[in-house]
Amino acid sequence: MMEKEMRQQEEYDLVKGLLEAADYRTSSNTVSEEEIRRNGKLLFRVRIHPLGNDDFQTARKKATTYMPNPVNKKLPQIEKSFNEALYNSWVIYLATVEEDQSKVWGNKDIREKFSLALPVESIDVLLTAGEKGALINRIGEISGVDDEDEDELSDEDTAKK
Repeated sequence: MMEKEMRQQEEYDLVKGLLEAADYRTSSNTVSEEEIRRNGKLLFRVRIHPLGNDDFQTARKKATTYMPNPVNKKLPQIEKSFNEALYNSWVIYLATVEEDQSKVWGNKDIREKFSLALPVESIDVLLTAGEKGALINRIGEISGVDDEDEDELSDEDTAKK
């Protein structure tokens, strides 16, 4: 191969690799099927995918209540409280493949029976604390974050990984 052809092939491989890296949320290679079992009985399966920084930030925003800045109401609002259980539910929901978001968490019968306004609320109805914790750990694992860092990932941390 001539040098120009080799360079073109390397550029093609780079672009191919970049596109593959950007496809981590939908690629079948990154989706993990998790089983929810109790007493040895399979209750249901849910498919999850890795999350990016933006997903963890979205979950954090949805689990945080804000209040007007006491220094000056014109300044941005400040955090009033953070609900870790709700944060974990949002992480699980956002990591769930779209089809399972509606089929599992958004199941009409479950939402009606328990009077749930949002599909994400069914996570606390359907999962025990241990099951929820195991799913959170698995999402952290496939997303490439350490358990203690998953809710506070900085751009610097992501660049290091």
